[in-house]
Amino acid sequence: MKKNSFILNKYTLSLLILLLCLAADIILHKGMSRVLIPKSFTDNRSPQYLKLCDNPLIISKKKWIKAVNTVQKMDQIAADAAGLEMDVYFDTVKNLLQVYHDSTETTRPFIEDILNVYATRKLTASIWLDFKNLSIANEKKSGAYISFLRQRYQLQNKVIVESSSPQYLHSFCDSGFFTSYYTPFFNPYLHTEKEIVQAIDTIALNLKMYPASALSGYYFQYPLLKKFFPNYPILIWAENDRYSFVSNIFKRTLDNDQQVKIVLYH
Repeated sequence: MKKNSFILNKYTLSLLILLLCLAADIILHKGMSRVLIPKSFTDNRSPQYLKLCDNPLIISKKKWIKAVNTVQKMDQIAADAAGLEMDVYFDTVKNLLQVYHDSTETTRPFIEDILNVYATRKLTASIWLDFKNLSIANEKKSGAYISFLRQRYQLQNKVIVESSSPQYLHSFCDSGFFTSYYTPFFNPYLHTEKEIVQAIDTIALNLKMYPASALSGYYFQYPLLKKFFPNYPILIWAENDRYSFVSNIFKRTLDNDQQVKIVLYH
């Protein structure tokens, strides 16, 4: 009897430990946990099927590499990498793209220095340009320069031009580039229904006036974008914790979702 009681207690204790670990995992990754639970967000708006900038993009695999912003990082990525992202600013004086994320960064290489490594290593990855300062002042010049890069480095159908200003992506669409509208930053799980409706209306209005090839945003925006813009490809960035049960379930969800075309991971 005591032996059975010991075994029972042992398994009970093991189960309790597992449950506590799972609870801790859910709390530590509460953002992903929320996304995995279906949510309506609002019934005051219906899914919208809007026109696309229907240009091709080579996507061999869904998992891409985030922030390849230095020569060293380009030299370190795997030879079979499917895609990579760079944060770029256009310098209108030098007529060049500089690559960096924050204004505090001291290292600001020119994109051609990084792409020369790409060419030397004979990489085939597609490239996501997160255009940080696209504006009416540099739209034409930057478009001509990125078209030059596409030809020089043999990047036909391998470039995403992304911006939070969709009105300036229109000329890139006309030039055959795959474009992505970086949706306004908001977390639908932390906002009121009125604010969510406002965000949906803003995105829809911009897409009606300036069609893009895809929508991009943070992983917690993914369920809302999927529900209300069902014909638009979704590009997102997410955390990658290989030791987390929640994270692995979330990654599997993204892998199985055909609307999600690219997921950026560090």
